[in-house]
Amino acid sequence: MHNFRSVFRVQKTALIAAAAGCLALSFASPIQAAVADEAGTAPDLGYCPRPEADVTADGAREMIGEEPAAEEAGGEVLPADAVPVLESPQPDSLRVATYNAALTRDSAGDLLEDLSAPGAEDATEVARIIQTVRPDVLVLTGIDADAGENIAKAFNTNYLAVGSEEFAGITYPYLYANQTNAGVDSGADLDRDGTIGGPGDALGYGEFPGQSSMIVYSMYPLDADKIRDFSSMPWESMPDNSIPKNLTDLERNILPLSSVAHWDIPVAVEGETLHVLASAAADVSTSPHGQARNNDQIRFWQDYLESDTEYILDHRGDRGPLEDDAAFVIAGSLKADPEDNGPSTSDTIAELLKSDALIDPQQEHTLPPNVLGRGVLPNNPDAEHHTAPDPDNAGQTYRADYVLPGADLTVTDAGVFETGNERTDVYRSTFGMQSPENTHHMVWADIAIGE
Repeated sequence: MHNFRSVFRVQKTALIAAAAGCLALSFASPIQAAVADEAGTAPDLGYCPRPEADVTADGAREMIGEEPAAEEAGGEVLPADAVPVLESPQPDSLRVATYNAALTRDSAGDLLEDLSAPGAEDATEVARIIQTVRPDVLVLTGIDADAGENIAKAFNTNYLAVGSEEFAGITYPYLYANQTNAGVDSGADLDRDGTIGGPGDALGYGEFPGQSSMIVYSMYPLDADKIRDFSSMPWESMPDNSIPKNLTDLERNILPLSSVAHWDIPVAVEGETLHVLASAAADVSTSPHGQARNNDQIRFWQDYLESDTEYILDHRGDRGPLEDDAAFVIAGSLKADPEDNGPSTSDTIAELLKSDALIDPQQEHTLPPNVLGRGVLPNNPDAEHHTAPDPDNAGQTYRADYVLPGADLTVTDAGVFETGNERTDVYRSTFGMQSPENTHHMVWADIAIGE
């Protein structure tokens, strides 16, 4: 992928008149916008401009009215010309995203049963977020998964593909799911509660195998023969690891580095290969050694980008890091914040973000297209990059989820998709989307291709 330029540019378009084909209250669906665009005519949407039309901040205010619907929502109501708004990717761009769906159940098989037909409220809301951002490649974390890909396929078919008047369905022809370490019984008392068994004694926190795991969806083909899965790699094989000294020899021998999974998934894009380095981690507070393990899980990606890390071993028995000059993007839930927010320490994630091998787009919160001029953003300026609730401190948030392209790629746009949380009424009335209990936010970056 050597034709990717090494320029980094993040665009923030102040006024987007066409991302969903309409502004604020006109409620144009993506389907309507797409049909109108193909026909080359404006949709019959009252006062909605064509995508190429110039719209001023004053004009936008006239269209939607002076009174913002979100004043009482507790956030910062921004003028229309200052609102960062989600827009469609530029031509020849690839949108890569990650999202902690918090789509999990208490028992094995329950989620698959719920996804066997449309109708599950939480799954519908997750699907609507994905249908709005419409990533080309999606690393979906926090979802129950199985090695047979049954859950992944059911969600794709019965939820993502099912559109509505407001949300156009999206179908991913390629996906990857496999057994992770979450919920797999270790046979040891890892959580030191005096008994063997339960979520804290699993190789990765979980009530059953595959609980709160990871799935990768793609619009582009996956090179299945070259996928590398590092989930079974022993933690103790990492040089200078952080394994606590109080772990027994048995525990050292059985614990893998990954609490959930680490995957290298090659995606074929326009004749080139982009390596999607996907990973998910358990919250550090779920285990006595969770902090040490989280540090090393993050450091693994740094090692994978180096040229002298032969300790790295995948599921095929092949050793070594990512090949030199390979194009890549790290995407997933790393559960650590460089500013010391959240349950994890900041040192290791801060070190990764400073690496010359990658770009940190530092995505900021971005509003849906059809709340333009009525949007609310978090009223804490320190939380502009935050993606998840702090599991240990109610009402607090932190940056837990990342999309980090390689340094030789061009980032044309990036953001954290704002779906509200406490601001439920605003999003129900202007976005047609209720705010579920999941207060995680999707992180996305657009990467130039074919240059």
